[in-house]
Amino acid sequence: MGRGERLTPRADPQELAQFLSSIFAGLGQAELRELLDSTLMLSYGEGDLIVQEGSYFSGIYIVYRGLVQIGKYSSTGKRRVLRFLAPREMFGLEALFMREQEMNIQYARALVDSDVLFIKERGFCDFLKSHPAALFTLCQWFAREVAMLEFKLTRDATEGSLQNFALLLAALKDKYGSRTASGIQIKLELPRQLLAELLGVSVETIIRLMKNLKDRGIITAENSEITITDEDKLTSIGRTTAFYLEILKETL
Repeated sequence: MGRGERLTPRADPQELAQFLSSIFAGLGQAELRELLDSTLMLSYGEGDLIVQEGSYFSGIYIVYRGLVQIGKYSSTGKRRVLRFLAPREMFGLEALFMREQEMNIQYARALVDSDVLFIKERGFCDFLKSHPAALFTLCQWFAREVAMLEFKLTRDATEGSLQNFALLLAALKDKYGSRTASGIQIKLELPRQLLAELLGVSVETIIRLMKNLKDRGIITAENSEITITDEDKLTSIGRTTAFYLEILKETL
């Protein structure tokens, strides 16, 4: 096991079966028990590395509790955060289906204390061969990823940093926001470096963008916590369709 990784006492089998059935709809109890036979529960502390980019692929991971950061490193060592994974979201499927690719093509790190289910490669492949209906769930996952990649590529080429930053905050607000007396607080710690990695810009650019939105009365920020004080203005700046906003929320 990797640094910071530890096996956890196995959760109640019925609870795990219900969790997996919420992901792989249509599986019966016997099929879920079969899948559980190839599954381990692992726990990671805040900041722990779950998977190193370039390490040998050994299976897929499904977030059970917590929040996981997925990213990549450039050839110069610059890090780019690609998305967040919340419970019921998975990673590692690319290497599972690209049989010539033996390495993990992204890294995964626990953003907060997290539990993940690890399903061994061989066991999961055997399960999919016996239960092809489960492949439909994975096809949905890939379709979403392709749509999001297309959106991000187009967005980066046609919109400015302020518009992309506003859209990012709008998606985070909808997924992780909690309404308070002063506005909608995003219940995540969002250091400037993390925001910069999510957008692929410099920290200096993030500081400038945050000042812009603060000066316009759209957000407040304190101790890495951001509160949206004017939703309408933020949505107007971010401007996108409900379809892509929903996909973006799913990949954050």
